[in-house]
Amino acid sequence: MSITKFYIPTHFIIGRGSLSQLGKEAAKIGKTALLVTGSHSMRKTGILDRVIADLQASGIRTIVFDKVESNPRASTVDEGAVVARDNVVDMVIGLGGGSAMDASKCIALTARGTDPFFSYVRRKAVSNPIALPIIAIPTVAASGSEANNGAVITDWDTHEKVSFSHPTIYPTCSIVDPTLTLTLPARPTAQGGVDIFCHLVENYITAHESTLINDSLRESSMKTVVQALPAVLKKLDDINGREKLSWASTIACSQFSSLGGGTGSMTLHGIEHPLSGEYDIAHGDGLACLLIAWMEHTYEDRKERLTQLGERVFGMPDGIAATAKWLKQVGMDHRLRHLGVKEADFTKLADNAVRTAPWLKLHPTPLDAESVISIYKKSY
Repeated sequence: MSITKFYIPTHFIIGRGSLSQLGKEAAKIGKTALLVTGSHSMRKTGILDRVIADLQASGIRTIVFDKVESNPRASTVDEGAVVARDNVVDMVIGLGGGSAMDASKCIALTARGTDPFFSYVRRKAVSNPIALPIIAIPTVAASGSEANNGAVITDWDTHEKVSFSHPTIYPTCSIVDPTLTLTLPARPTAQGGVDIFCHLVENYITAHESTLINDSLRESSMKTVVQALPAVLKKLDDINGREKLSWASTIACSQFSSLGGGTGSMTLHGIEHPLSGEYDIAHGDGLACLLIAWMEHTYEDRKERLTQLGERVFGMPDGIAATAKWLKQVGMDHRLRHLGVKEADFTKLADNAVRTAPWLKLHPTPLDAESVISIYKKSY
């Protein structure tokens, strides 16, 4: 078995009503916060006002930076870093989905240095900063960004959507309050559920070795999503279901899911990123389009794993057919053409995937541009 390293320095506060702990936790860090979020939903739902009021009641001066896009851009990170520097903030708080949390992490790093964000991605930065302390507050069960030191950011000039990690951008504290997800409409709820499922199933299927402990962790988490998501979509204020999705989200994209060995590679994410980086579509929609074709492409290498997926997660003998049925059940049985993706762009998109996701070579049979194009075509 390969060596497993486990390190999560984040203090987690998880549960209904846990947002009430924010002011107290922020006060442990400093007196001035940059609050990073999107431009509309947090204000519309009243969550932003609640957060600001709680911070101010704890004596925290709060500067709001509400310009984060659904696929956050490097230029937005650089702009946020300038605001953080100019206001000499002590911490950065990411409020929202994965986009807001990812942007907050990268702002926290860039604000401490002297280089634009993408210079760190391309390893051309002069400075080597330690990021400002980060507090992550997910309002969507999806990315799991609250539990890791990664982020996904797009250079809109080149349409390169890249995964970035840095040892200092783990959140200092993550507050996972499932009641914050109650205002989320059906479509982004479903998109988030697919993202959680993919975080789990990609590693599960591509793992070069499997163990009972690791398989059980991932299978139970996938089963939670498979069962909870349809229930929540039928009743959006189902707090029990929302809570299950929040737990699964935090576990799925963290090192917790690697315990017991058996880690694989998230190659489906690697071939989806060029789609949302080029067309600015929702990440969960792109994953849903590609998932079945990705499974079919992997079938010959992982027949046993896909059968095991069907039997243990869905109670069906065929994991691919079961997954397709579930996607239809939750209204996520999309095709690329439904999202405005152009077939003429497949070669460009595949080249982008191979360039920006070097882990594609870790797929059971390494994914090259030709195989990525094949998956795109089957998903069209």
